[in-house]
Amino acid sequence: MRLGQGQSKLRADVVPVNSEMTRFPGVHTADFCVCASGGGARALTYTMGVYRALQDMGIMEQLDGISSVSGGTWASSIYMFAREFQGEAIEASALLGARTRPEHLTLQALREEAPPMARGMTKGNSTQLLWQYAGSYRDNLVWTHVVADLILKPFGLESFECCVAESEEEVKRIKEENPGIQGVPFHVPRRDRPKLFVMNGALLAPSHHEVSSDNVVSFQMSPNYSGSPFYSKDSDYTGSPDSKDRVSRFTPDVTYQPAPLCCVFPCWRNALTVRVGGGFIESFAFGGDAPDDEAQRGGKVEVPTPDTNFSLPEMVGISSYAPASKFSNRRLTSLWLNVQKKYWPIRSNTCPSPQEAHEYQMGDGGAIDNSGLLPLLQRGSRKVIWIASSYRPLQDYDFEGATIDNFDPHAAGVVDQLSSLFGYGLNDQDEGYFYGNNQVFKKSQLLPICRKLFALKSSGKPMVLKESLDVLPNSYWGIRGAHQVSFVLIYLDKCAEFQQQLPQEVQDEIAKGPHGMLENYPIYRTTGNNKEDMLGLNTAQVNLLAAQGEYAVRQNAHLFRELQETTHAAASL
Repeated sequence: MRLGQGQSKLRADVVPVNSEMTRFPGVHTADFCVCASGGGARALTYTMGVYRALQDMGIMEQLDGISSVSGGTWASSIYMFAREFQGEAIEASALLGARTRPEHLTLQALREEAPPMARGMTKGNSTQLLWQYAGSYRDNLVWTHVVADLILKPFGLESFECCVAESEEEVKRIKEENPGIQGVPFHVPRRDRPKLFVMNGALLAPSHHEVSSDNVVSFQMSPNYSGSPFYSKDSDYTGSPDSKDRVSRFTPDVTYQPAPLCCVFPCWRNALTVRVGGGFIESFAFGGDAPDDEAQRGGKVEVPTPDTNFSLPEMVGISSYAPASKFSNRRLTSLWLNVQKKYWPIRSNTCPSPQEAHEYQMGDGGAIDNSGLLPLLQRGSRKVIWIASSYRPLQDYDFEGATIDNFDPHAAGVVDQLSSLFGYGLNDQDEGYFYGNNQVFKKSQLLPICRKLFALKSSGKPMVLKESLDVLPNSYWGIRGAHQVSFVLIYLDKCAEFQQQLPQEVQDEIAKGPHGMLENYPIYRTTGNNKEDMLGLNTAQVNLLAAQGEYAVRQNAHLFRELQETTHAAASL
């Protein structure tokens, strides 16, 4: 049942979050969290292995929240919501798979069925599904239906008719306040999971307009609330983030230029200047027209009912649709291929005028931040486990000879999700990546971290390290700074120590490269790693990479215990 079949307006909570009202609603204040980066099936697999170890160590149950991007969202959405697998009840230990040891991972063991969390990625049918749904749905619905089938269907979570809410109690409250939607089904997270779950996407541009580094913003989807907190440039500054000579000016509006039509600039269409961000609306009510003027200010208000339910498959699909930001700058591809939803901003005292809803293109959160860390810093998180499912290896770069002034993290192979947070972020409008507004740490602190990572790699160890850094203010993201965050970074790259413990037959298979069944291990391609399976991996690839993620955590258990114990100590004060 669609919401619109029940009533024309919904009573829902609208929550301003801006520079004047910085408090996030409900469970969105979280101290000890995980962020799981993007990277398609590679990220799903590596994250599964990390979660397996953390679950076994009792750390997952201590977390306040999870913030995920793209393939990290694939893994995390299953972890948060899955109650069954192929119709049978399932618990976390079975979902994530049994504990592994590298010396036991024979070729026969690697060929055994992958754990349920990743099994959908091993069917070899992703390309077939893309073609199948391309012939069955409008083009801009294809991706979300592929994700629903490939990722969520084995767990009974594939329905586009189900809304999402925080708990069964919240579903009861929502239906009491909206009697006309009694027949609408809801998915809710498991009670034995972290209370906060943020699936990160990007709010790209209104239809017929193009995205740029000056207007793309984070779009955050949770079971209870969805939207974009703060206004981009909520308090814009002149001067660098670590400069004392900074001047603030309030510039909440952004401008979108018309998108080219077949490489022709549409001179007949004007630029669009609008306000973006400012807070959240309850997720079940997201996607409709803008309410009346006062309702846009927040509170328990009536809002127009959206045409379609905002479902879990749509959330997961938006968070993982990497091509969207690139497609958005070409009018035809943006109209045909991108997910689109109605969106309107939340008003504040400094933005008193109401604004109508626009049809926005939405896509992968990795277009603006592939780590998932920045949404946690917005919420004031102080302890974070950071899973970085790298898409390229660290290079044989002269890290020791480099200086702060001449260090080039891109030449060194450092992934953008790390380097951009230290002020090295690049913007590439043609490719659809916008990392230039992401600095939250001092630039001088990246090189020492990279030296440590490279030293671990050179010695054959898992690239896992613990750091505590001061957070700089970032007006684009609404991050106030002036606090410290401690994180354990789990950085995917080759781990010689792990590989040397594998049976010789597996080492030989890895050495075959493109001629073996473990091609590109451990940094599998996000798409097209295996022929005729655009998005998937084979069972051996999944089992081996997950085991490496698990190994990385177990070999550094003391770092995670230290982070956990620090959290407990802080909570007792």
